[in-house]
Amino acid sequence: ISFSHHFVSFVFFPGFLLFKDFCMNEIDEAVPQLKFYEEIKEYEKLDSEDERLSRSRQIYDIYIMKELLSCSHPFSKKAVDHVQSHLAKKMVPPTLFQPYIVEICDSLRGNIFQKFIESDKFTRFCQWKNVELNIHLTMNDFSVHRIIGRGGFGEVYGCRKADTGKMYAMKCLDKKRIKMKQGETLALNERIMLSLVSTGDCPFIVCMTYAFHTPDKLCFILDLMNGGDLHYHLSQHGVFSEKEMRFYAAEIILGLEHMHNRFVVYRDLKPANILLDEHGHVRISDLGLACDFSKKKPHASVGTHGYMAPEVLQKGTAYDSSADWFSLGCMLFKLLRGHSPFRQHKTKDKHEIDRMTLTMNVELPDSFTPELKDLLEGLLQRDVSKRLGCQGRGALEVKEHQFFKGIDWQQVYLQKYPPPLIPPRGEVNAADAFDIGSFDEEDTKGIKLLDSDQELYKNFPLVISERWQQEVAETVYEAVNLDTDKIEARKRAKNKQLGHEEDYAFGKDCIMHGYMLKLGNPFLTQWQRRYFYLFPNRVEWRGEGESRVSVQSHLTSRSHHLSVPSLSMCVCVCVRISFVSLLVCPSDPEFVQWKKELNEAFTEAQKLLRRAPKVIGKGRAAVVELSKPPLTHRNSNGL
Repeated sequence: ISFSHHFVSFVFFPGFLLFKDFCMNEIDEAVPQLKFYEEIKEYEKLDSEDERLSRSRQIYDIYIMKELLSCSHPFSKKAVDHVQSHLAKKMVPPTLFQPYIVEICDSLRGNIFQKFIESDKFTRFCQWKNVELNIHLTMNDFSVHRIIGRGGFGEVYGCRKADTGKMYAMKCLDKKRIKMKQGETLALNERIMLSLVSTGDCPFIVCMTYAFHTPDKLCFILDLMNGGDLHYHLSQHGVFSEKEMRFYAAEIILGLEHMHNRFVVYRDLKPANILLDEHGHVRISDLGLACDFSKKKPHASVGTHGYMAPEVLQKGTAYDSSADWFSLGCMLFKLLRGHSPFRQHKTKDKHEIDRMTLTMNVELPDSFTPELKDLLEGLLQRDVSKRLGCQGRGALEVKEHQFFKGIDWQQVYLQKYPPPLIPPRGEVNAADAFDIGSFDEEDTKGIKLLDSDQELYKNFPLVISERWQQEVAETVYEAVNLDTDKIEARKRAKNKQLGHEEDYAFGKDCIMHGYMLKLGNPFLTQWQRRYFYLFPNRVEWRGEGESRVSVQSHLTSRSHHLSVPSLSMCVCVCVRISFVSLLVCPSDPEFVQWKKELNEAFTEAQKLLRRAPKVIGKGRAAVVELSKPPLTHRNSNGL
């Protein structure tokens, strides 16, 4: 367990929140450093330079200057000089206080973090981690709403997670349909690609939080984007202006950069795969055709005609992230003109579109600005070595282009620029459920799933740790912690009343001790949870009975000669010669379970009685052990 795992990486996740709570309540010297750290993080989120200048001076006065004057500043002169020199020149970048971040972390990662590991707060962190590691999702963990899309292997639904209430999109792939189309590799590949891009917070990709499967479905739990896709809005809104297109291009570029940094090439960039959230910001969705090129470059010809790069169309030619920059050029052209640059006159002939992609030089309209023309010409270069984004510096080449001059990419990442189009609130910005339609079940009627098919998906379930932690922190974290604190406080109070159980048993001939359910009250009709100590010659009980559960509804005392109604589902147990118990069972499964467990208990009792003379050193008549004893059987011991 490293300090960075709790503190640096996940600032608003349970690990950090518990560490912060521990420091604020237990470690006095850590309090000002944590407050300084949080002030710096708030400063880094500020939009304008004026706001940063004002806030940076406040931080300097409170956390630096005040301590310098009192000769109690615990940080290095180098960090002080760095901030002072920048403030003197009125230079206030978001990274102004970065030297302090490093020194605060170095200060907290030593003895303070070690004390945290030894505290109850770390135990609570382990409890949360245990919950995460034991997540086994099924359909029952979600309430599924309306269908919002359909693909080649299945549908996408809106859904709500039952325990936290968070809304997600559930992408369900039909295993029979996958088998029919021999798409097992594609389905498993999508899960791998989603797991690669869903770590390290990226607000411009539809990421996955969970993956699980049922006997007939593969399910991805993804970010819910209820603003529709760019293709839908292009048809409703009409073509976009250069300024509007620049906004979408900037956010998509950061999404592609996130993928390429993880050696993933997307291969299917088009308006239909760009989804809008409720505020109008965009994310790249559907990684079904994405591919990892870290070890081996792909050479398959996959994608959508009109957006595929020349090297992708040339079968057998290896490529990498270069294909995505060409597709970006095609998509930006469509946002501006309403069609792909290689799909003139709305032709649907795929071979003609591919031929034009491989041979035609794109003619850009005179209405485009010189900067826009230069950007599109750079992205649509057939020669990969001359293409923008493919000359060694990746996304940085595109971000530094003149078309994006004046764009603050940190502000783009923080989603501070206003979107040109905000989807209507309260509406489902997608096709009607009737228009989306459904699959014909007859298609897969003859397909049977074998054990070998299910074996393919044995490693399919997955939980993305940091995304689960983020979900918990945003929803039930405080409530669950509060409830758990109350339960543990009650346990501590009760243990205080009981005394120290371990101390009581220490130094005595106690064989074992712990909690046991004991049948109590004058009529023996309630189970009471009591703490017991077993000695060689006695059993001792401590504390008051708790967690009482009435058994009167199930246990009825009857005379042994009383006849049992033939239609009743019950188990008849003869405990003494004059006492017969009837365990009334409301259902068949419960009846079978009770009968099985009572049979097993009877058999174990026979074994214990047979061994008893050896233990206490006295002779005893042998007890006949029955392989399947009837429940009404009695011997001289009353069993």
